[in-house]
Amino acid sequence: MSETWEQDAGSEMPPVLLRPEAELRKAAERSPLLDEVRGYVAGSDAGDPLIARWAEVSGLVRVVDGEHVPVEENATLADDALRLWERLYSTIGEAEPLPFGLVDTITLTLYRSGQVTVPVELLFEAIELGQAPDESTRYATSVALDLLERLGALEKRTADPAGLALIAEIAGKPDPSPYVLSLTPIAVWAINRALREAGMDAPVIGEAAEKSLGELSPRLAESAPEIIDAELKAWTRHRSPSDAAAEASEFLRTARLPEERLFALIALGETGEIGLETAAGIRAEGGLAGAAAAMWLSERGAVDRETITRDEVTLGMADHYAAMNALGAFVHQLADMDDGFDVVDLLTSSGHPDRLELLSVVGASHPDRKMAKKARTASFKLRSSGARTRHD
Repeated sequence: MSETWEQDAGSEMPPVLLRPEAELRKAAERSPLLDEVRGYVAGSDAGDPLIARWAEVSGLVRVVDGEHVPVEENATLADDALRLWERLYSTIGEAEPLPFGLVDTITLTLYRSGQVTVPVELLFEAIELGQAPDESTRYATSVALDLLERLGALEKRTADPAGLALIAEIAGKPDPSPYVLSLTPIAVWAINRALREAGMDAPVIGEAAEKSLGELSPRLAESAPEIIDAELKAWTRHRSPSDAAAEASEFLRTARLPEERLFALIALGETGEIGLETAAGIRAEGGLAGAAAAMWLSERGAVDRETITRDEVTLGMADHYAAMNALGAFVHQLADMDDGFDVVDLLTSSGHPDRLELLSVVGASHPDRKMAKKARTASFKLRSSGARTRHD
């Protein structure tokens, strides 16, 4: 682990999903580079000088009388695809001399991005750290990316027209690189393993499954939607359906934050029929948790929509919007709302403790100027009448 990696890894890492070992082994076997290295160790002509160098720095061969010969103590390494892949991955910067810490910087940047692809153009800028573009650095970065892709550590795709336009706008370039990158599952596994061996905090999805929902929620609130779902699936599987439903329902009743109620409902959904029955009981108790449960049951077709009261609709939907706002998704939802849907009237009449905060978001971000103005007016009137936010 390089010093650069240790410095870069100082910030908190996102939890990652690790694939089963059998799947990782298949991925390693699919790497064309492994076949080339194995063939070279077995005596085939590499053709590509890189293969010979990589076999040497990986400890598979050594120089004897000017020629490469297999290293006997590492003979079993060539037979273990996963171990060999990991060894090759860890020696990329030695096989092809690259600037110190460059591979670590690239892979950690992608690791932190989680499931979100990273445009190559923006990766260049991240590596340059705001300095003037350096062609030698860009060339070295391109070489490193090619090696990572050749090994099978990177997945490269082409951005769609809308994505390319956004990349051009952010990068301030009319013709940016059209490619976006993400780590493959085997690369995520290798990086996570290296981080942990270096004593760094590199959480894995499911390892916090024994914690209570209250303990898990702060971690979930900082995670992407797919991570939230995976963590809650793992949390539920760690318990019997009845125990998971009981714990989730109690958390739903006592939750202080809208995102916590959302997490509890997602967990209930993972318990099957018992979760629906439990949610129905909470609905009958009324209040904020009851309204949230009512709307959740309605969305799943578990109750007749005609039985949902107006109060349940307004309060339950407002709570859902508040949860989405806390998770950073409410602004994006505004543009997708039906033109005939008056979110301002719903929020104003809901009585939800976060309605003022949500109206402020609508007032600042709704694409319909009339709706945005209406939200600002409603927020002003509520404040003038003495309404307070949950944080006041």
